[in-house]
Amino acid sequence: MPKKRPTTRKSSSVAAVAGRGSVARRSSTSTTRIRKIKRYGWIPDIPDQRDYLYAAPPAFLRALPARIDLRKQCPPVYDQGQLGSCTANAVGGAIEFDQIKEKLPQIFIPSRLFIYYNERVIEGTVNTDAGAMLRDGIKTVAKQGACPEPMWPYLIVRFKTKPSASCYAEGAKHTAVSYQRLVQSLSQMQGCLASGYPFVFGFTVYESFETNTVARTGHVPMPASGEHVLGGHAVCTVGYDIKRRWFICRNSWGTSWGMRGYFTIPFAYLTDADLSADFWTIRVVE
Repeated sequence: MPKKRPTTRKSSSVAAVAGRGSVARRSSTSTTRIRKIKRYGWIPDIPDQRDYLYAAPPAFLRALPARIDLRKQCPPVYDQGQLGSCTANAVGGAIEFDQIKEKLPQIFIPSRLFIYYNERVIEGTVNTDAGAMLRDGIKTVAKQGACPEPMWPYLIVRFKTKPSASCYAEGAKHTAVSYQRLVQSLSQMQGCLASGYPFVFGFTVYESFETNTVARTGHVPMPASGEHVLGGHAVCTVGYDIKRRWFICRNSWGTSWGMRGYFTIPFAYLTDADLSADFWTIRVVE
């Protein structure tokens, strides 16, 4: 039986993204300010001791490969546009990855608008583009599943509209059956990827993420002192490189951004509780 997660307190900058804490400091003299951008829609989870924890198989931890790259096994990169649906895009990508890995008879893009709507049902924000918690994205694909996107297309103007009854009926046939939360441990993150599965997570975004250099190269740096916080973003991690000390992540801004839609981010960014949180892996889907 997976372990249950002890309750922990959110750190300052992660809490600030949710509007529940002090604004993050990147230096002793400079305080960041939050500038909301529509496509940043990750809201940090509220800790819940009932979460079941992922434990990487000891065999993988004892002999971690120097490099893992699951990009060739991933579906095409999505584009969320100017909607704060990054959590739905990250979760949807993880689900489609599992469909491909399991060689299911029906492989499809899960309706991201369906997932995003049902996340906001849980959070009571269906009438606003409020973003969502990754836990609620996991909850809804476990309970309601996700219908194929052709049934409920990604038309941003309809983000407030409740999906049809037929979408819910079809979604119930395609649920996430097994999923766990990862502790914020480098070895557990690497072990998850080495076992052949991606994980989703959320992170605090600073101004350097929006630079032309990052958009061109796909290499995200650690935030510098004095950078402003732009918001919170959720993505799917699909690889790592021990020598270069970075993870490879799948964004949801289309293939013209970064490394054909992917980017690298330092290990230190994900292991810092003041910068990243809410790590989840989906292991089995229907």
